[in-house]
Amino acid sequence: MQAGDLMRKEVLTFRDDDSLEEVLDVLVKEHINGAPVVDDQGRLVGVISQPDIYFGKMTRSDGKDSKSGKDGARPLRAREIMSSPAVTATEDSEIVDLCRMMCKLRIHRVPIVREGKVSGIISTLDICNAVADGRLAPSRPPER
Repeated sequence: MQAGDLMRKEVLTFRDDDSLEEVLDVLVKEHINGAPVVDDQGRLVGVISQPDIYFGKMTRSDGKDSKSGKDGARPLRAREIMSSPAVTATEDSEIVDLCRMMCKLRIHRVPIVREGKVSGIISTLDICNAVADGRLAPSRPPER
């Protein structure tokens, strides 16, 4: 089975200038733990996940604001803590190869790209669902 056969085509994405507060709100609301990040032209620039947010800081201090004299703390943006470059695959990638890569890299989602833009996404849950409902048979390791 290839990625194009299993990928979800409707993909929630974030803009690289979205604040982490906005990102976290959407992740919680949508019951997902990560999503691709795109730039102004819709090109994939990274992936952001809840652990990126939880283990990062929600604000960064830039010193004193020159006008008010107050602390210049500002919200972090997705581009500042996303994983980049994103680990990606294409629609013709074999699912078994994606599984091996996801295990090796300890990642839970892989954006599927076409010409630098997100055309779909596959998560570990998508693969588990495909195995559970019989669309994808678990493979056996080669005999030694």
